[in-house]
Amino acid sequence: MCYKTPEIMAVYMDKIGMRKISFLVLPLLFAFSFLSCSGNYGRLVAQWGPGDEKTIRDLVGDWDKYLVYYAGPSFSFPSAVMFDSKEDGRNLAPDKWLPVKDRLQLDEIVEWLEFKPMFRPILFRILGPDGKPYGYLYSYKTDVLIKATGDDTLWVSDMPLPPISFGGAAGRR
Repeated sequence: MCYKTPEIMAVYMDKIGMRKISFLVLPLLFAFSFLSCSGNYGRLVAQWGPGDEKTIRDLVGDWDKYLVYYAGPSFSFPSAVMFDSKEDGRNLAPDKWLPVKDRLQLDEIVEWLEFKPMFRPILFRILGPDGKPYGYLYSYKTDVLIKATGDDTLWVSDMPLPPISFGGAAGRR
């Protein structure tokens, strides 16, 4: 491209330079803002494979070593069950979760969670923002908000309703 005056060339170079800078700076700003906002939240990690030592049967067997809570309308219609270790010094602060009273009630909750063939529960580890384990969640739902509220405390949102299956499309035409 041939430019007739240096002023036109300077304006053109300025536009190209601004485009290059904006293509570099905007993604960096977006990544930085995303990382700075996500640093205060916990996450769920599924327990899969041979490296994961805990099963739901292990947790139920050692239920007295945990503070155990369930979510849902009743213990016979649960959304999830959560295990918070009494020994690790880290706490889960459940929002509207109810405490499990005894082993019989816990057995019934797990039985009801496993009863629905279309919604198989999975055992998840609850990890804090720093990657440290805080407890376990057994559910078929993953839409739970986990937020750090202080030193070694995670707030866990309510999981009010379990999924409901109304059957297939048998009555449709």
